[in-house]
Amino acid sequence: MPGASDVDVAGQLDSYLDRCSPGTRRTVSLMLTAFNLSSIAGRRARPFRSLSASSREAYVLACETSRIRQRRETLIALKALILMFFCSDGRIQPLIGYDGEPFKKVEDEPGLVELLVEEPDRGFYETADVVVVGSGAGGSVAARELAEAGLKVIVLEEGERFDRRDFTGSPPERLRRFYRGNGLTFTIGVPTISLPIGRGVGGSTLINSGTCFRTPDFVLDAWGLERDEMAPYFDDVEAILHVAPVGGDIMGANGDVMDAGRRALGYSGGPIRRNARGCHGSGVCAFGCPLDAKLGTHVTYLPLAVKAGARIISGCRVDELLVEHGRAVGVRGSCLDPETGAMQRDARFEIRARTVVLAAGAVYTPALLQRQRLANSSSQVGRNLRIHPGCGVLGVFDRDLYAWKGVMQSYYVDEKLHDGILLEATYPPPGVGYSAGGIGGKGTELKDMLARYRQTAAAGLIISDSGTGRVRTTPGGGLLITYDLHPADLRKTLEGIRLAAEVYLAAGAEEVHTLLPGMPAVRQREELPRITEGRWTAADLKLSAYHPMGTCRMGKDPLSSVVDVHGQSHDLPGLMIADASVLPGSTYVNPQITIMALAARNARHLAAQVS
Repeated sequence: MPGASDVDVAGQLDSYLDRCSPGTRRTVSLMLTAFNLSSIAGRRARPFRSLSASSREAYVLACETSRIRQRRETLIALKALILMFFCSDGRIQPLIGYDGEPFKKVEDEPGLVELLVEEPDRGFYETADVVVVGSGAGGSVAARELAEAGLKVIVLEEGERFDRRDFTGSPPERLRRFYRGNGLTFTIGVPTISLPIGRGVGGSTLINSGTCFRTPDFVLDAWGLERDEMAPYFDDVEAILHVAPVGGDIMGANGDVMDAGRRALGYSGGPIRRNARGCHGSGVCAFGCPLDAKLGTHVTYLPLAVKAGARIISGCRVDELLVEHGRAVGVRGSCLDPETGAMQRDARFEIRARTVVLAAGAVYTPALLQRQRLANSSSQVGRNLRIHPGCGVLGVFDRDLYAWKGVMQSYYVDEKLHDGILLEATYPPPGVGYSAGGIGGKGTELKDMLARYRQTAAAGLIISDSGTGRVRTTPGGGLLITYDLHPADLRKTLEGIRLAAEVYLAAGAEEVHTLLPGMPAVRQREELPRITEGRWTAADLKLSAYHPMGTCRMGKDPLSSVVDVHGQSHDLPGLMIADASVLPGSTYVNPQITIMALAARNARHLAAQVS
């Protein structure tokens, strides 16, 4: 198999960064510089690029198990970038066995879902009954409910309008276009955790897995929400999104393997329920569905909202809430260039409204409030951040699986859900995410593992976190997301890795790669205790997270919550929050349906007040 230099990965990365935001370029440049200089502090006493080829290989291997986490984490991040570009190269994909074709042949090209989105090229002034900031899972549902109640609704979205024709190209290019920070959003703490967030009309529903679990009853009970009250909202959301279990015709080998292991062990689980219709198993859910089979809000709730009279305006970054006499009365912001994301010169907008609905997500909603010191008498804005940290596990089998063919996230094992551990079969395109995380080593060893890529299966963990993080604004308009893994969540993660390894061994895996530094592949059940009994620390884990929530939590007590049980601010009349930031704790499962059902419930309550 060719090497990275044979396909000019360095040149590809350099060209890619030229098209990324300045912040992304600075981040990657800093990582490269830090890694290059890191070897000076070691016994080699020279920059990495000045070392001989054999010394560089030895240093890379040493960094993978180094107790200095900065070296290890920087290497992991850079290696992930390199593997993504390497495996996405058209010369490498055939050698791996990846053809980019869906699991089922597409006989008829689907039509386009019409969605009228305004894209202003100059400033403007508008009035409305309700202005909704954000078009993702919460904002789109709230907009539909409020518009159908007869209110004049304007939805503002900072990102671009995309349709299925845009969801093409390599994973790196899709990361650049459809994710905030070109996919390089992360938390600061121990360990550093990747936290990808979508950017576009439809928010993160454009790029999520499509997994649609209802909120578990024990979670609703803990939050003080009535099951019978919430059931109709869940029913309505699931009907609009066509939520149903993944069928065997598109499950793919990655789900089949987990099913076999689960059944052999007698554990609970099954096919994941997803918001999909006409799915052919393209396996690229996290990069935008090219068939509009995954029913994000850009093809479901937003068209319904527009049909009911709502307006959607993209390329609009809200900079501040308008507050008069102690009440929210609108928003003001900047129009952005759709290509660069930069503010257009002299292009400011203002929308006056009777009610402001913030739905910019659990990172950006609290940031907006913090910049003006609004709605925070409880001091809880930006606090209580939960993210569902998780990691990947890779099983290697004695046969070709082509596990990337089929639904990207297809099957689950919830045997230990009450313990805060959920296992999901997840296999994105080769070289991305969990499917790349288990590939260690260098040179020939790494190539040998890539040659067996088609024989691998990948699973991801969702850990219901006990600990919390925080979102803060910084001088100059920046953001700081801090999060340290709680010791209890370290134990849960190790238990989850052990569970995944057990399932894969039960399914017939020859070996399981745990991603724990220095740990050899697990080949027998008797070796499983090494996972949970080892002296691992939080810094040893390679984590990512996809579910920020809780930073403006709801509750009855204004001293400990930001909004009431219907999402309305305790402090600021005229303000409602309708996104994941209102969730008072972990959902234990993927939170999309929870966000949407609560947004529908709270929007109907608001409509009854405003109408």
